[in-house]
Amino acid sequence: MDQRFQNLLVIAQDKCAIDGLRLTQKRKQVLNILIEGSSPLSAYEIKDLYAEKYDENIKPMTIYRVLEFLSQANLIHKLNLNNKYIGCARAKCCERHGYSQFLICVRCGAVEETNVDPIVYEHLVQQAQAFQCEIITPHLEVACVCARCQ
Repeated sequence: MDQRFQNLLVIAQDKCAIDGLRLTQKRKQVLNILIEGSSPLSAYEIKDLYAEKYDENIKPMTIYRVLEFLSQANLIHKLNLNNKYIGCARAKCCERHGYSQFLICVRCGAVEETNVDPIVYEHLVQQAQAFQCEIITPHLEVACVCARCQ
C-alpha cells in the first residue's frame, strides 16, 4: 500500500479513537477504497470495488451504513451533485477543518476540495437565517469545467 494512503488510514484511526468512534475492518476497507480512488465513487461502484479488492460481497445497505458513519466522522464527503462519495482531502490537516467547497468537473468528474473562506460561510449563514432557514449541509458544490477539459 502506498505510504500516503497508509498515513491517511492511521490519521483516520487516530481521529476515530479521539472521537470515541470504532473504525471496524469493513469501515477501514471502504475508506481505503475511497482514499485510493482517483475520482468520487457511488455506493454501487464502492460495492463492486470492494468485491474485487477483498474477494467478498458486501450488501448495499452495509455500504450505505459504512458511508454514513465515515461521513459523520468527517472522513469522507457525500457529493450531492453527482450522488458520489470522496475521501476528505483535509482529514489529515486538523480535527475540524471548516467548510469545504468542491469544484466538480461536469465533463470528466474530477473533484478538487478547498476550504470556504469563513467570511463567505458566515454570509451564507446570515442569508439563510434571513429566510428563517438553517444550513444542514455545510459544504458547497460548484459545477465547473476543469483545466484539463477546457
